Amino acid sequence: MHAASSSGRRHPEGATDMAQGNASVADIAPPPRRSQAERSAATRAKILTAARDVLQSQGYSGATMSAIRDAAGMSLGAIQYQYSSKAKLMAAVVEDLSARRAEIYADAIQRGATPRASMENLIDANLALASQPEAAAALEIHLARRNDPELDEEVAPIALQHDRQILSWSQELLHSTGIDATSMESLQLLSNAVTRGLTVEYIRNRDQPAIDRAATLWRAQMLALLFGTSEEADESCHDVH
Repeated sequence: MHAASSSGRRHPEGATDMAQGNASVADIAPPPRRSQAERSAATRAKILTAARDVLQSQGYSGATMSAIRDAAGMSLGAIQYQYSSKAKLMAAVVEDLSARRAEIYADAIQRGATPRASMENLIDANLALASQPEAAAALEIHLARRNDPELDEEVAPIALQHDRQILSWSQELLHSTGIDATSMESLQLLSNAVTRGLTVEYIRNRDQPAIDRAATLWRAQMLALLFGTSEEADESCHDVH
């Protein structure tokens, strides 16, 4: 004769294990719900990524709100809730890319043990960014500013603030070389022009080694302008010839 359970019935085999398993599942706390601010930030990041992708693949004219909506996989209303116009969205793209560039530049400067090393790192970082798809997206926006007053009004303050920050860092680095502020500003303008030109070449020219050689030559000449002639600049000239 088998002993009876306290309830007068035997529990099916495994019933106790199932009950313990259910209790364990119940004890697991659900993941914390994201705040409204976190959800909005995630939505904006998704929209900006979609906008960059469309700009890179279709150019500014092709980067319509509808095209960005399709790339982001969300409703047009959801996008317009975050960015009420295309100009504001494009300005947000520029602001995001400028912030990323500033972080990269700041890191490049900090890694240099001397002013020259920091400037070399800064130039290298700038040239590396010129070949990235993000640079093409930013270039598309800046070119469109010429014929779009609303876009220019939104983007101009962001671009100016970014350029002033980089100029300030460069002036601090080169203070000991005796380069005056006006000359430094002119060199930055020249550097920006060359970098954007290289971005265009990376987009249209399939001869990547030729572009890389041009970038190396520009690097050497820029350093020579800042710190005086060097064997590196002479060697780069000879390599091109």
